Amino acid sequence: MDIPLSEFLDQWGEVLKSQVITTMHPVYQPKAEDQWDAQAREQLGQLKRTPFEAQIRCGILPIARTLYKEDRKGAFLVGEMGAGKTIMSLAVAALDPKPAKRILIQCPGHLVRKWIREAEATLPGCTCINLNGRDMTLLLDHKHKPAKPRGTEIWVLGKERAKLHYQRKPGLMVRQGASCCPDCGAQVMVNLNDQAPVCEHCQARMWSADGGRNRRYAKAEFIKRYLPKGFFDLVILDEVHELKGGGTAQGQAMSCLIARSRKVLALTGTLMGGYVRREGA
Repeated sequence: MDIPLSEFLDQWGEVLKSQVITTMHPVYQPKAEDQWDAQAREQLGQLKRTPFEAQIRCGILPIARTLYKEDRKGAFLVGEMGAGKTIMSLAVAALDPKPAKRILIQCPGHLVRKWIREAEATLPGCTCINLNGRDMTLLLDHKHKPAKPRGTEIWVLGKERAKLHYQRKPGLMVRQGASCCPDCGAQVMVNLNDQAPVCEHCQARMWSADGGRNRRYAKAEFIKRYLPKGFFDLVILDEVHELKGGGTAQGQAMSCLIARSRKVLALTGTLMGGYVRREGA
């Protein structure tokens, strides 16, 4: 017999709710806040902008407890447009128990300046760094001599700047008309469609940067290759549904940033990339 969903929930909603709480063990319950939550609320009161109570209960405290009290590696913050994911994620970053912390925010390029404005308007005494330009000086300095953060540092990077890399070209040595590895000198068979060939004998990379095309270093690749693990205390990935796909450049850039961060917070308005599931589909 078919029963309307509203009628089913009216009859069995409380039973289902109690079963979910019993079996899933939620990390945060609004009606059972403890000392940790009280201290977190006191810290939130020190922000330049105080989040709404609904944002605290439905987003900030559950995520912060997951990352810092339960010591989980990552969390998702899912909320529709206008829910305040920006201020909620910045508030979560502020609840990191470390007095000095370095936060990396990756977002669409056109939102870089907005994130910086929001951070400056929310976090007292924070230092914001626009990492979205062409300049590599700051990253090079930390490559040669990694420094600990001073206070709260907010680094903001656009996802396009994070992923775009120089193009590659084969770097082979020709000997008596045969293609050879420039490292070991052995003759090799090369697929002309492979832009990054590897020697089958010594596993050396038989390619070099193509200076005649795109001349930029992907900053996400640089961060993973040259900066130490845990360099960032938290990476916030805005519009994370756009980064899905491990075989894509932006998916690989995301993995590079995650590899150098202690914690990960992913933001999205939809886990389905904008698609709505239709009943009966």
